[in-house]
Amino acid sequence: MILPRLMIAGSGSGCGKTTITCGLLRLLQRKGLRPSSFKCGPDYIDPLYHREVLGINSRNLDSFFSSESQLRENLCRGSRDGDIAVIEGVMGYYDGLGMTTHTSCAEIAGLTHTPVLLVLDAAGRSSSVLAELQGFLNYREEGRWIAGVIFNRLSSMLYENLASEAAAMGVKPCGYLKRDDSHRFESRHLGLTLPGERNDFQKEIDALADRLAQTIDMEAVISLAKTAEDIEEQTDDPLRAEKIEEQTGDSVSPRIALARDAAFCFYYTENTEYLERLGCRIIPFSPLRDARLPDCDGLILPGGYPELYARQLSENRPMLESVRKAVLAGLPTIAECGGYLCLHEELTDADGNRYPMAGVIPAKCHFAGFQRQFGYVTMTTLRDGVFGKEGTSCRGHEFHYYVSDSHRQDVLCGKPDGRRSWRGGMVNDSLYAGFTHLWLPSGPEAVRGFVNACRKGQNLWND
Repeated sequence: MILPRLMIAGSGSGCGKTTITCGLLRLLQRKGLRPSSFKCGPDYIDPLYHREVLGINSRNLDSFFSSESQLRENLCRGSRDGDIAVIEGVMGYYDGLGMTTHTSCAEIAGLTHTPVLLVLDAAGRSSSVLAELQGFLNYREEGRWIAGVIFNRLSSMLYENLASEAAAMGVKPCGYLKRDDSHRFESRHLGLTLPGERNDFQKEIDALADRLAQTIDMEAVISLAKTAEDIEEQTDDPLRAEKIEEQTGDSVSPRIALARDAAFCFYYTENTEYLERLGCRIIPFSPLRDARLPDCDGLILPGGYPELYARQLSENRPMLESVRKAVLAGLPTIAECGGYLCLHEELTDADGNRYPMAGVIPAKCHFAGFQRQFGYVTMTTLRDGVFGKEGTSCRGHEFHYYVSDSHRQDVLCGKPDGRRSWRGGMVNDSLYAGFTHLWLPSGPEAVRGFVNACRKGQNLWND
């Protein structure tokens, strides 16, 4: 597959990757191109920004969740309707698990053979930023994928000299961005604020693109993307899930209700596609606005920011009662992180306000005041349940500041290095509920168990 592509990596978090990525995506659109977008790692929020800019879903390229062939397949699948792919990096270019490059931008660039455009924050510096660039090029073998550089927060008087020195190192200077804090995306405890929370986001992105157009060499950016070698699609990749055996009637396509609104917005495009390729139909609904669940054979309550909308959720008692009735009646359900919180009896937010929730789980949850479990995990069930037999596993990610006082310990979450694990969550014949955000393609047996449970219960759970 011929696929011009480029990774926007950086020296570290906060160096301007998301700002520059969003601006470049809009500029590529203005040139008449059809960009597709991706995010290295498990983050949900940056892809939401990409989606708002492009009007299409963004995807995650994660080498803990996926094999090399799955990564390449995902990259190709997400680029079929486009003519250039832009991959936003995560953290610093070399930052991976521990002191390794596993799961890093450097690893993903190598696995997908993608040229890298490195963003360096030049605020308060001049020639010292060149020492940093030289260090990134020479630190490890993966530095060979760094093909270009953009200097962020740089004075225009310094650019010509820095560009000349960068070119002498064999790196293509692609421009710079002047310092202007009006285009910085604000952060909070789970990352950036959501694009929907920003006043007139599209005008803001257009203004950002206007500013980048003055100082970024888009022809150089596009030419770097065109240096990417052709990428081979992996037609035998396990991500190509086998479709459910054809049957007649409603059992052919289990209907999965997916909560999707400002409170429940953390979901992977790859998860919904995986379910669709298993024969499911995804039915979006809003726990904030709708009065009841749609007719469905299964339910997914993903993560997000239910704590920011706790009053609105709590006051929508018809929806919470609909959820409670259906889940307790046996509707096959996956509730992750924010969805898990929503199933509790009560949620106490960071200000100490207490809000009744769905009451499926006989426990309360509250803001802990500090980051709890963080990072990659492998979730393994400790009992038979909706995911199938005890011992069924799925990879995922945790990032939460809330805790539950539930005493259920139905899953084991283990860190990738095997040095630490903990128990928690709830599993029964129809429910998985826990803090782990699951990457469903990594757990085909678990997903098959869930989908089969949905098929068996078709038409039994609707009012």
